[in-house]
Amino acid sequence: MLSRAGAVAFSTEDHRPLRPRERERIHNAGGTIRRRRLEGSLAVSRALGDFAYKEAPGRPPELQLVSAEPEVTALARQAEDEFMLLASDGVWDAMSGAALARLVASRLCLGLAPELLCAQLLDTCLCKGSLDNMTCVLVCFPGAPRPCEEAIRKELALDAALGRRVSELYSSAQEPPSLNTVFRTLASEDIPDLPPGGGLYCKVAVIAEAYSRLCQASGGRWQKGPNGARKPTGTHSNSSLDLEA
Repeated sequence: MLSRAGAVAFSTEDHRPLRPRERERIHNAGGTIRRRRLEGSLAVSRALGDFAYKEAPGRPPELQLVSAEPEVTALARQAEDEFMLLASDGVWDAMSGAALARLVASRLCLGLAPELLCAQLLDTCLCKGSLDNMTCVLVCFPGAPRPCEEAIRKELALDAALGRRVSELYSSAQEPPSLNTVFRTLASEDIPDLPPGGGLYCKVAVIAEAYSRLCQASGGRWQKGPNGARKPTGTHSNSSLDLEA
């Protein structure tokens, strides 16, 4: 995907078995498509490796069930080019190109180094439910967004607000809330200035860190307090997050 002047200027199309050209090659090589997957297994129809799908006799590599032949598009560079994102299908399964472009641009405005930005991007996709392995590479051009003091200020304010809200939810609960419960409560609220494209999923690390600090400070043992309310006093280890649960 190429971002230019704040918008997606180019993005590739996934090689899926149901694309007409891919389907024709698969059928000609004696393969089938079941449940939208090649031989009911592979979600993509072009890849390196997967040699078991490249054994059709008498057919060149590019005409096998799975082909390693790339589709190449040449684009003229422009001054407005910002960045290029290369990512495996596990990333695109979780987020659209437009959402990824907004998220990357917003993180660049915070001054994040590309390697840290990629790690945050992959964490966001994981929290959004991607079940595939994921890889991404970010290439920044001279026109990429620069660090912005206002964006940094808003991000710090957001992190602080999330920390306070997690503390409120934790301390006001009648029973020790799980991290899942805290996250889902936050997800139901109207929180301003969340990261474009990533939303609250991009702030899971901040939420988990605030939750962990509260667990460590309180120990998580709960006892009856005034008016029958239960308050934390001991150890509480329910600090894992499973957003698919």
